[in-house]
Amino acid sequence: MIYYQMKNQIEKHNSPATSPYRAKVKRGAFISLSLLLILLTACSNTNPEKKNGIEVKGKLSNAHGETIYLERMAPEGVTPVDTVTIDNNGEFTLKPVVKEIGFYRIKISDKNFATFIFAPNQKITITADATNLEATYTIEGSPDSKLFSEVSRTSNKNYRQRDSLQKAYQEFANLHQGEAVRIDSMNKVLEIPYLNLIKEQNTFLANFISKNSGSIASLAAVQQLSIEENPQIFIDLDKALYAKYPNSAYIKGFHNEVKSKTACAIGTAAPEIKYNTPDGKPLALSSLKGKVVLIDFWASWCGPCRAENPNVVRAYNAYKAKGFDIYSVSLDNNLEKWKMAILKDNLTWKSHVCDFKGWQSPVVMDYNFNGIPSNVLIDAKGNIIAKNLRGADLEKKLEEVFK
Repeated sequence: MIYYQMKNQIEKHNSPATSPYRAKVKRGAFISLSLLLILLTACSNTNPEKKNGIEVKGKLSNAHGETIYLERMAPEGVTPVDTVTIDNNGEFTLKPVVKEIGFYRIKISDKNFATFIFAPNQKITITADATNLEATYTIEGSPDSKLFSEVSRTSNKNYRQRDSLQKAYQEFANLHQGEAVRIDSMNKVLEIPYLNLIKEQNTFLANFISKNSGSIASLAAVQQLSIEENPQIFIDLDKALYAKYPNSAYIKGFHNEVKSKTACAIGTAAPEIKYNTPDGKPLALSSLKGKVVLIDFWASWCGPCRAENPNVVRAYNAYKAKGFDIYSVSLDNNLEKWKMAILKDNLTWKSHVCDFKGWQSPVVMDYNFNGIPSNVLIDAKGNIIAKNLRGADLEKKLEEVFK
């Protein structure tokens, strides 16, 4: 996914060793979003067609004839597109070919650049201070670049504030080495504003994405959120962007990653299943809507599944009167062995289905599992509330649900 090659770098910043609150608080990575976007999973078509050319006119203060480089973000990093020398008036003009909307950067050096989103046939004007492009630029003629700037600058401000709290904590800890009580006291003092900054940033990102779900700039926002904690935000953004840019390489990569990462995420709707019962009649998962349902993936030939069945039976008997049911999906390929296992293991609920395709069954990909037994617990609305509840954990969760 596009946030995704930066993930290790972010996690490194988030490690307890670098946290101002030790293991209690994870530090948000203080990163330049311009640098972050360099590693986007992206590619642009470079077939030169003049009709897709854009014009970028720049006016830079404090310029002294430097060379301007235009670069395109690509899977392998950065691809040069064009160069031009700033004239005596601090002005430059670039006329690259841009066949699809994408991320580009204009730089004077590897440490002095700004990132933009260019689309075909745009006429763009940029003003900036040549000594610090990213912090000083303004842009007209590129709405997505303006939105990207909002994400970048708001995020970097928040990260700088977190860095300040980190530095304050580190300086205090260095000054009072060995004084655990005083250090813990400072930890508690700084923890509240630090966590508030994280909450503030996450709220900003969620609101930005909601308001600008049709802009590719939202990719720069969503990559700062956790897909595990915010699956619906990723799903909604993917839906909006894929509808608008179905042929974009940026969006295709994002779409595939979201589909993979959010398959059966907690809080998402369980994919429909409709296979045949042992007597050959189709039975849909949605027919159980209104009940809390355990979708149980198993097979008669699976030893661990058969060993787990007594726990599933016990949970069913304990909670069936309260609105709990089970929808068993078998990966069997033999009807008689499947029916015999249902009978022998006392799987007395009525919802048993199988398509006799084994591991080739579409349900394996739809529910993103690679081993059985596996299960998913859904609420009365059909939304996933837990996964892979084994042994006593299933009854504990049901007790929580039905209390």
